[in-house]
Amino acid sequence: MLLKFRCKNFRSIREEQELSFIAENTRSDEKSDTLIETPFEDLRLLRCLAIFGQNASGKSNVLDAMASFRRIVSDSWRRWKAGGPIPEFDPFLLDETSTNGNTEMEVTFLVRSRIYKYGFLFDRNSVIEEHLIDSTRRDKVLFRRTKEGDGAKVEFPNNNLGKTKEERLQLERIRVDTRPNSLFLSAAAQFNFQELSAVYTYLDTNFKSIHSKNMPPRQSYTAEMCSDERVREQIVGMLRFADAGITNIEVAKHELSEQEKKRMLAMIKSLREVEPESFSSAPSEPSQLPSVIGIRMAHNGESGKTYFLDESKESDGTQAYFSILGPLLDSFRDGEVLLIDELESSLHPKLVTELVRTFNSPKLNPKGAQILFTTHDTSLLDLDLVRRDQIWFTDKTRDGTTRLYPLTDYQPRTNQNIQVGYMGGRFGAIPFLDDQLLRETLVGEEPAQTSLKFSGEE
Repeated sequence: MLLKFRCKNFRSIREEQELSFIAENTRSDEKSDTLIETPFEDLRLLRCLAIFGQNASGKSNVLDAMASFRRIVSDSWRRWKAGGPIPEFDPFLLDETSTNGNTEMEVTFLVRSRIYKYGFLFDRNSVIEEHLIDSTRRDKVLFRRTKEGDGAKVEFPNNNLGKTKEERLQLERIRVDTRPNSLFLSAAAQFNFQELSAVYTYLDTNFKSIHSKNMPPRQSYTAEMCSDERVREQIVGMLRFADAGITNIEVAKHELSEQEKKRMLAMIKSLREVEPESFSSAPSEPSQLPSVIGIRMAHNGESGKTYFLDESKESDGTQAYFSILGPLLDSFRDGEVLLIDELESSLHPKLVTELVRTFNSPKLNPKGAQILFTTHDTSLLDLDLVRRDQIWFTDKTRDGTTRLYPLTDYQPRTNQNIQVGYMGGRFGAIPFLDDQLLRETLVGEEPAQTSLKFSGEE
């Protein structure tokens, strides 16, 4: 389960920002039944966080930073080219210091009744620092890796990690094999060092990212899941719940045509030339290409007759909703963390509200799946739906950097109308719109000395 994420110098996030799923202690019984209980009496977690903010304020960059963190853990040892740059290095570009500076990321999480802090610092070409700390009772450093010449220096204080001679020898072999541009944790997992493999597996598998840019792969993923009859029934149920007019799903596999196979292999060849390690195991022969899963959705038509439509014939909203169902059901089944950029994209506000309510429900979400999403849907700023500590904002400063902060910084009342306060500028994170500039741009009106004001303000 995710407790905190901290990041510095990633895209618009120049200064260190921290996001927390740890529930705040409140005087009133504020939806305490929605919280995730942990083995620790003083630690309860939130199932859902929503980030609001104006366009270009960095909402998406917070989610992208978390997705980048997972990819670094997953790919640095297995897929990155030895001696090459770090592909995920994406610093703040609006000042010279940050452009050539270091990026820092850290996650605090709970797995197997233990609390860990794992993080790293890296630049364009190498990992500068890496650490894993057991914070279950008090901070106990399991390992700390620092850059030393062209190699890595790794320390294991007090033998907190590697208690036997054999384990210490194995850790030393892993250290020698750790490349400057890869993580020690990732290398240790590949060499099956037990305790580190458990940490790696959690970070590698428990974060799923959904972005509007990757909808086609998500549609294919959900379609593949429909091959399992039990899962297909769940997906049909979720579609019926959304009142999309769909009564069933028909799944069919078909082979690619010879022309489609040629195009697919040509595309894979081009990708392999650009990223040989990432696509080294991709198909290279027509016989290696998988069959394609096709989805047709059933609708009731005239006189109650059933008609099947290809997925591509469905509305944008239906396609968008179908594409998130696979990752969504995975999260509920395994208690994973789901990251969704613009949750309301192509979805009706009432459906979005019910999805949030579902995550917040211990009955419907018994494994404690967590969701972090960005949104412009101010109807979700409803304290009958979410707790005050589940609402976060991003604002962009004058020098283009992102500031991330919770609603609770403003100590709102439990009966306060947060939506009205937000739209009125009470909490920041909304655009300041210059009406005079608009008139000057559209009708050529002469500029006047006016101050910036909120849209719609008299």
